[in-house]
Amino acid sequence: LVPGVCEIFGFSGEDVQNIQYVNWLTMVHSGVKGLEMFSPASMEWKQAHSQARFVILGVMLEAGEGFLKIEKVTGDEGKPDLLITMDRSKLESVGAPAIANFLKKLQVYKSTGDSTAAREMYDRFSKVTDTGDHPWLLWRDIVVERKQPRPILVQGNTTLKDEKIELVQYEPSPEGMVQAWRERFPDMKEVGVLLDKVTESEGKHWQS
Repeated sequence: LVPGVCEIFGFSGEDVQNIQYVNWLTMVHSGVKGLEMFSPASMEWKQAHSQARFVILGVMLEAGEGFLKIEKVTGDEGKPDLLITMDRSKLESVGAPAIANFLKKLQVYKSTGDSTAAREMYDRFSKVTDTGDHPWLLWRDIVVERKQPRPILVQGNTTLKDEKIELVQYEPSPEGMVQAWRERFPDMKEVGVLLDKVTESEGKHWQS
C-alpha cells in the first residue's frame, strides 16, 4: 500500500500494517483457491483471473527467504488441508520487490512486443503439476473438497424508530434475502406502479 492512503480512511499506526498484511494474505488465499478453475482433464485454466492470481502466488513463493510457505497439513477434523504461512516482516523487503520485478518484466515484454518471452514467463508461473515442493495438481483435490458455498450478500434496511435511524440486518441466506425485500417493499402494489413507470420511461430504448 502507498503510505498515506489508509490515513484518508481513518486508519493509522498498527491498523495500517494489519490491513497491508491481510491484503497480501488474501491474494495468496485467492491464488490457492483459484485452483478450482483449473481443469485436470484438459490441463487448462478455465478462468483468466484465477490464473492471474495463481501466477502472483507463484511469484511470491519464488521470492524465497522464508517470506511465504504453503504446506499440506491435517485439519482439525482429520481431513487434509493446506496451511499458508507468511512472514509479515518481509512484506516490503522481499514480497514487494518480487512483485515489482515481475510487473516490470511483464511491462518490458509488453512494450517491446515480445509476446513469446511474456508467454514463457507467465506459463511457467501458472503451470500446475503433481511434483516438486508444491504439487498443486494433487493439492487441487484438497481445495475442491474444502470449497464453500457462494456467499449471499443481503442488503440491510433502515427504519425510523423514536426519531432515530436503525439498521436492520438479515441472515445471509435465501430466506434472509426474501425477508429483506418483503420488509423493504411491504406494499407490492406500489412496487408494481414503480415498475410500470420505469417500463414506460425506458421502454422506448428497447424497441426493435
